[in-house]
Amino acid sequence: MGTTIKILVVSLACVGGLPIAHAQPTQENATQNERNDITWAIGAGGMRSPAWMGSSRTRYDFLPYFAFNWRDIVELNVTDGLSIDLLHGSVWHGGLIGTWRRGRSSRDLGALAKAGIATLPHTLQAGVYLEYVPVKNLTMGIDLSHDIQSTGAAYGNVYIEWDIPVLKPVEHSIKLNSEFMNRSAMRRYFSVPADPAATLGVQAYQPSAGASGTRLSYEAFLPTSRSTGFALGLHWTQLASKPAASPLVRSYGDKTQRTYLAAFLVHY
Repeated sequence: MGTTIKILVVSLACVGGLPIAHAQPTQENATQNERNDITWAIGAGGMRSPAWMGSSRTRYDFLPYFAFNWRDIVELNVTDGLSIDLLHGSVWHGGLIGTWRRGRSSRDLGALAKAGIATLPHTLQAGVYLEYVPVKNLTMGIDLSHDIQSTGAAYGNVYIEWDIPVLKPVEHSIKLNSEFMNRSAMRRYFSVPADPAATLGVQAYQPSAGASGTRLSYEAFLPTSRSTGFALGLHWTQLASKPAASPLVRSYGDKTQRTYLAAFLVHY
């Protein structure tokens, strides 16, 4: 599911997708890591993201960071969660994933919470993924996951990623994601029940399953020494037609979601 050092993928606040962004170590560190079974990364930074999925309001968060990698087979970090590569082939990768998805608090919702729009707790997801690497620096993949909690929400994600082989020693990549939600997930984030709709003076809305959004991401790692560097992430999400048609988005949000982050990392 990527390389040794990963940074935040913040679709959590955009289309609520799985975290995807990653950054690679320098070539010298990559050679060193090939000789190590285990690599670590720690750091901290900041993130600017939508207050809730579909919101036009933004929030700012302190971003602590931790990552663990064992032979590129088992990876765990505070932003991307857990991935276990059971195939671990030269062209095919795939296995199990465990992630989390941010909810929304009454503080995030503001006046919408007083009108009866439900707050949502954070949820944990479990699922599977499959990746294909047809040529060097290009990865295509798909993952499927569902909430561990009894929400009934399930998600699908199709993506393609290109590791840009220029501007060394900077490591950077571009990634395109398309995410889908089942009816429970779509209604969890974008429905407007009758009573809150009447209070807000909008029509009630209960979307069905379908595409939730498309995200374009740029991630970069700028080394400052053999074991330190800055991680940057820029993420733009365009919500699909069903989320964009929700009164929450039409009247109180924005179908274009933007997330920016920066963090300083130490890796070894």
